[in-house]
Amino acid sequence: MSKSPCYVFLLLCFWALPLTVTAQPATPEHSATPTLNNSDLVNVRLGAENSWPPYSDEEGQGISTELIKAAFAKSGVVPSFQTLPYARVLHDLDSGKIDGGFNVNRQSTTEAKYIFGDVPLFTVEAYWFFLPGTHPGVKSFQDIPNKFRVGVIRDYEYGDEYENHRHRFNEIKVSQQSQIIRMLKQGRIDAGIMFEHEAEFNMRKMQLKSSLFDKRFLNHRGDVYVAFSHKSPRARWMAQQLDKGLLELMQTGEYETLIGDVLNNKQQPTERTTH
Repeated sequence: MSKSPCYVFLLLCFWALPLTVTAQPATPEHSATPTLNNSDLVNVRLGAENSWPPYSDEEGQGISTELIKAAFAKSGVVPSFQTLPYARVLHDLDSGKIDGGFNVNRQSTTEAKYIFGDVPLFTVEAYWFFLPGTHPGVKSFQDIPNKFRVGVIRDYEYGDEYENHRHRFNEIKVSQQSQIIRMLKQGRIDAGIMFEHEAEFNMRKMQLKSSLFDKRFLNHRGDVYVAFSHKSPRARWMAQQLDKGLLELMQTGEYETLIGDVLNNKQQPTERTTH
């Protein structure tokens, strides 16, 4: 009888042992809860515009794509790209079919619809181009007469000031920058709005001299971003990771190198059809 209490005590310890072992894996290395820093759990679906060389060409390749891949790589995130017409990129952003899309100009109309980070991919400048000697009195928005024929790319954003005057213009909407160049050269439009590097890229490709047109005045200077969908549950986190990566690229000098490689035709984006 004197062994019974000891026997019972040992049995109780034996029964309690599995409970102790089961409760032990509460350490961080055994935690089954995924964290957002685990890149294996992150699938970033991005819509790549298919009509804006040298930033993003018909295959979705160019300055924008290279910057995005390099920036996300700093966080161990590998994005997947869907190459789409720009209008489709915006549509899929609205519907939540993709997490983000580029190249979106940040202005009042887009800030109301999408989530943006703090760091732009880059800043672009768009100008009003004329045939030399034509419309000499037009030197600013205020000088442009009503019904002025202006060539623009369908669905592109051209800044808040342009939006204020847009109703006065006779917009000739096309799909490619090369179409604006041809129409302006032939006198079928009064002026064309073109982004500086894109115009240079296309005129070089078309074997045209830059002196063919008069780059008259600045339309707008705009920051171009990856816009993220409000319907994506990790949109703000993805924007933060992209910001961190872009800042690191700028600090290390990789940013300028990547852009230089594309502009120097080390990566040859070709012009695409669009929207």
